[in-house]
Amino acid sequence: MIIGPDLVWRTDRWVVDRSASKDPSFTKSTPDDDVDRLSRNTYKVLLTRGMVGPVLYSTDSETREKLRSLIHPASRAEVPALV
Repeated sequence: MIIGPDLVWRTDRWVVDRSASKDPSFTKSTPDDDVDRLSRNTYKVLLTRGMVGPVLYSTDSETREKLRSLIHPASRAEVPALV
């Protein structure tokens, strides 16, 4: 699953960027709190539906580093760098 660019890690927290979202249900009248909640919930649903386990990638380098830090070092597979 590709995460982003609508959900990224910045310094110490997850940030939802409504301008990067392609979800047509988010109109200009949709409150920011609703966009944040619904975006996070969408990723939560997708991440919990994997049968074997999700493979994650982020379009954002800072977010990729955060995801990499969440994996226990002994279980990390050698992943080729994508250019």
